[in-house]
Amino acid sequence: MRKGDTQEIRRLNRRAILSHLRRGPLTRADLSRLTGLAKSAVSRLVEELLQEGLLEEGAFTSPPLGRPGTLLHLRPGARFALGAEVGVEGTVLLALDWRGEVIWAKEWRHPKAAGPEERFARLFQEALPKTEGALGLGFTLPGVVVGERLLFAPNLGWRELSLKDLLADFPLPTLAENDAKASALSEVFFHGEENLAYLVLSTGLGVGVVAEGRLLRGANGAAGEVGHWQGQGERRCACGRKGCLETELSLEALLQHHRALGGEAEDVDTLRAQAQEGDPLVQASLAHLGEALGRFLANLAVAYDPARVVVGGKAAELFPFLEGPMRRALEAHAFLQAHRTLPVQPSSYGHLAAAVGGASLFLARFFELGGLWAESPRRNGGRYAEVAFGDRRGPGA
Repeated sequence: MRKGDTQEIRRLNRRAILSHLRRGPLTRADLSRLTGLAKSAVSRLVEELLQEGLLEEGAFTSPPLGRPGTLLHLRPGARFALGAEVGVEGTVLLALDWRGEVIWAKEWRHPKAAGPEERFARLFQEALPKTEGALGLGFTLPGVVVGERLLFAPNLGWRELSLKDLLADFPLPTLAENDAKASALSEVFFHGEENLAYLVLSTGLGVGVVAEGRLLRGANGAAGEVGHWQGQGERRCACGRKGCLETELSLEALLQHHRALGGEAEDVDTLRAQAQEGDPLVQASLAHLGEALGRFLANLAVAYDPARVVVGGKAAELFPFLEGPMRRALEAHAFLQAHRTLPVQPSSYGHLAAAVGGASLFLARFFELGGLWAESPRRNGGRYAEVAFGDRRGPGA
């Protein structure tokens, strides 16, 4: 037996118990049956988790068969992480508990010309008073992120940015990820999806794809940058090229189309409010975007064949107006019969979804480590950074 194997087994057993309790309350006997562990082992590990404040005991059960037992629950708010979306027009910062509940959220806008130093300084100013007890800060960016480098974020105008330098003074562990990829990973973590496309439709257009349980990254981290698929259009894209898809399919394109029809909405929030009031120009613009979205999803289904598509970004809050024309276009252009009825739904977190994705990077790792990392970094066999989120055993696999 290798040194540390006993600790690894303990961690795996704790993870199994926590994973089953994520689905709902269970008794110790239920956990023994589901995990295959001896009742004595389950009792010992459950006692650890109770003492650490991760679990709590609830109602007493008296089943028709078998011995009575006490239901165990994941304790609300027992662990949480900070998540942020550093977007084109503003930043979202929130705290997410390990059950997926948003504890609090804060948003602020900033000029598009604001640089990374200014934006991260404000982010840290807002986050620093709220770091106590947090597992870490995960943040997302609308561009190609590889490790601690941002290679290119066209809509921000940033290239070859060292995130490590910006984060050096922050007191918590930090993780950076592309907004669509982080959102896709959060869907894997919370719902266990194995074939998923997560579409971020906002100022730009990006997709996070999970295929057979693995996030697609590509050789250079650019997998999913579908907003920069080339077409025949003549509009100049923020990336510097002409004809990129997001010049036709994005919320910026929606506003431009609305103005071309004679509308005067200055931003998406105003446009949504006018749509709710039944403004015909707004409804025509949204129908145009919904149809374009449906055609795009027909192509996406051929490229990746997902079992489900989730729409995030501010488009999630416009989904009721987009769904009808989107569904009709998807049915009309679908390649396979199954694609005609492809499940497409808005993110339950709305425009907070990318920040939720950032926080879930840490929450998923916490579960992967059986809750031992936050207890003591050395008890899981090494530094936190040495544990890969996407290994074959973890929820991000």
